[in-house]
Amino acid sequence: MIYHFILNPKSGRNRKYRNLEVTIKEACQKRHLSYHIYYTTQPGDAPEYVASMVRISQERQRFICIGGDGTINKIINGAPCNKNVEFGVIPGGSGNDFVRNFTNVKLFESVEAQLDGETMPIDLIKCNDYYCVNMVNIGFDCAVVQESDKLKKHWFIPNKFSYIAGIFVMMFKKIGTKMRLIFDDGTVVEKTFTLTAIGNGKYCGGGFNATPKASLSDGLFDICFIDKVSLPKFLSLVGSYKKGTHLTNKKAKDIITYSQHSHFRMEFDQPIAICIDGEIKGAINIDFSIVKNGANFVIPKGCAYAE
Repeated sequence: MIYHFILNPKSGRNRKYRNLEVTIKEACQKRHLSYHIYYTTQPGDAPEYVASMVRISQERQRFICIGGDGTINKIINGAPCNKNVEFGVIPGGSGNDFVRNFTNVKLFESVEAQLDGETMPIDLIKCNDYYCVNMVNIGFDCAVVQESDKLKKHWFIPNKFSYIAGIFVMMFKKIGTKMRLIFDDGTVVEKTFTLTAIGNGKYCGGGFNATPKASLSDGLFDICFIDKVSLPKFLSLVGSYKKGTHLTNKKAKDIITYSQHSHFRMEFDQPIAICIDGEIKGAINIDFSIVKNGANFVIPKGCAYAE
């Protein structure tokens, strides 16, 4: 086994990660492991590094990155569906929603727990030719991510509060996405939704439990559609949406559609922004399919999957 740690030099500004390289070296040398530490130099080079290492060696390899959902998404897209590759993450993003699917989340920050952890086969959502690890958001949630990215640039708004601030800003804007949905049973739906969440995991936006019935290993993705509604109605449901109780909220039952699928297609009248694991991309048509056991994810020692 070869162990790789993918670090962002900017993380050195964070006191928590300042001595991480030393910690990695000490932990790996104590275990007599073969390891590499790679510092990213520009956006997009993490998946290239993963892909190049996989081409060089057929040996089993474990890639641990520092970052959030977008970072783990990038490295998995470097070598998806490869049985000899394992992926892990030390949370360093603003939301860190994917790790919320596991217990004892604090242990994800431990290098030793990452090295001693076991892997779990997890599903991936394939969106055309790109893979999603955690969740796809369209409409309101996606617009909030775009707005929160802008707000992060303001020094007086901490990253962990940027999503909430983004929600506040977007509440005063009209949001609705018209789409055509084509399901495998022949059902076709044409409708405008306030938001759509397609989840492999349960959480997005720094702890919003958007798809509370989702499982990382059931061979299905969960879809939550919320119809276009008035601002007062939507405001009354935000708290429930965050807690994951919106599916049982009597005030929401007439505007929420929740279902599970392994494949469906989504079409739009014009290109729109979609959010895949916190990263904004554009699309006019999206073919969604589940990839059963598409990746091996490292569960640090002492953690467990919270089914």
